[in-house]
Amino acid sequence: MSIGKFLTDSIAVAENEFRQFRRNRSAILISLVVLPLFFTLSLGAGQGGAGTTFYPTAQIPIAWVDNDNSLASFRLYRDLATSKDFPDLIQGYTEQGALAQLGTKRIYAVIVVPEGFGQNLENGIQARLILYTDDSEPGLSDQIQTTLTSYVQFFDPNVDVQPHLSQVQQQAVAGVGIVLKGATFAGFDIGLTIVLAIVQIFSSFYEIAGGISREREEGTYARLLVSPISGGSIVLGKTGFDILLTIIRTFTVLGISIYGYGARPNTSLATLLALSLMVALISMGIGFVAAALKVGQRAVVIIEFFLILFLFAFSGLVIDNNLLVGTAQVVSNLLPFTYAFDALRRTILLGRPLLTLTFDLEYMIASILVLYALALTLLHFSRERLVT
Repeated sequence: MSIGKFLTDSIAVAENEFRQFRRNRSAILISLVVLPLFFTLSLGAGQGGAGTTFYPTAQIPIAWVDNDNSLASFRLYRDLATSKDFPDLIQGYTEQGALAQLGTKRIYAVIVVPEGFGQNLENGIQARLILYTDDSEPGLSDQIQTTLTSYVQFFDPNVDVQPHLSQVQQQAVAGVGIVLKGATFAGFDIGLTIVLAIVQIFSSFYEIAGGISREREEGTYARLLVSPISGGSIVLGKTGFDILLTIIRTFTVLGISIYGYGARPNTSLATLLALSLMVALISMGIGFVAAALKVGQRAVVIIEFFLILFLFAFSGLVIDNNLLVGTAQVVSNLLPFTYAFDALRRTILLGRPLLTLTFDLEYMIASILVLYALALTLLHFSRERLVT
């Protein structure tokens, strides 16, 4: 088959998908309106509602250890203690004593001012604060670090926050995400890393698996398989159409998050769009495999339930995947969405360039290729059974 005919057939499949989608008002509402709005607005409401000022570290007990005892360190303590984000700074601990309290739920972080802090600032040299955090609380380390960094940057641009992390954490997190002081819902950047992926996962999977299962029950999918159109053209056409919907959903979520909840992602629109498309392609690959196994619409709903289970249990949304052990750790390491959420956090929160996340990208791309190859293989056998 020539490339021209392959592409022409793919476009024909995509056009047919568009015609069916346009006639199905419920599909339009669910895919492009209900899911993006539901997840984004519900998470926003859970974090305080649009238009409110979010102080993410206001209720977190944090120890302040001043090993410098300089005028500069006193002024920094005063600025932090009188702010709305750090009103609960606790003095009186030694550095070792404070570190011993991490993990006991008495304090959740330790800010250490090292010796020479004030002198470095007087000489125009970069000065650093050392930050220890309780890494058993998911998302807490990033939130404290980003908020503290915003304050010290306003205090003096030569001050930097140096997180003291384990070797595993140092490999997983690099850089500092800066949240502007007093920004409305600056903390919704964390919510954006969740919503952007979840909306694409649920929508893309159901559009492929649910759409094909519906076509199979109506008899139109069997006629498509026995037509002269190749399996590759069928998959590419459906994928191309769903990519268009993915782009629309991405801009919907970003629009609500940025203009409604004040999210300020520390990365470019191109990076967000690229990651969103990769998440969608992984979900489509799973959808094609499920469809090739001839699952019905009820089974598609059940599979989506298991997707929810795996996402929240193993992908690092609730429990940091570095804290999982045994079989749970193995499942987390194999799940492609683990690397998708990791890439979203490291770009949106920490500003890492996308191309520096080599392993995350390689694993997601490999997952897409494996899923699509498996789907095409299963589709080939399905066509052979229909023809013979």
